[in-house]
Amino acid sequence: MDANHAGYSGTGFCNTDSASGAAARFTVEAAGSGTATVKIRYANGGSSDRPADIVVNGARAQSISFKATGAWADWATATVTLRLKAGDNAISLTATGSDGLPNIDYLDVTPGAA
Repeated sequence: MDANHAGYSGTGFCNTDSASGAAARFTVEAAGSGTATVKIRYANGGSSDRPADIVVNGARAQSISFKATGAWADWATATVTLRLKAGDNAISLTATGSDGLPNIDYLDVTPGAA
C-alpha cells in the first residue's frame, strides 16, 4: 500500500510492480450468486493503457484496459459486470503488460447487475 499520490480514499492505494503478472487481490462477499457491477477506482499516470485480466475465484472472467488518466493523482473508474457465487469471492486484477497495473484505490461491488 502506498500513499504518495493525492486523491485516494482511505489510508492508501495498491501499487504493484511494473511487470506482467503483477496482481492485486481482493475478497468480496456476495449475499447470493449472480451478476454484480464492479467499479474499479484507479489512477494511471503513464502514457499508455494498462491491460489486465480479471480473475474471479481462480477463473479468468474477462480482460480490461485501464486508460491513462493523465497523472497519478487523477483518479478514474472502470466498470465491469462479473458473475459471483454466494459467500466469499476472490477477485484478482492481473497485469498482462510490462507496465503492470495502474494504482488501484478500491473495488465497489453492487449485486444484481443486468
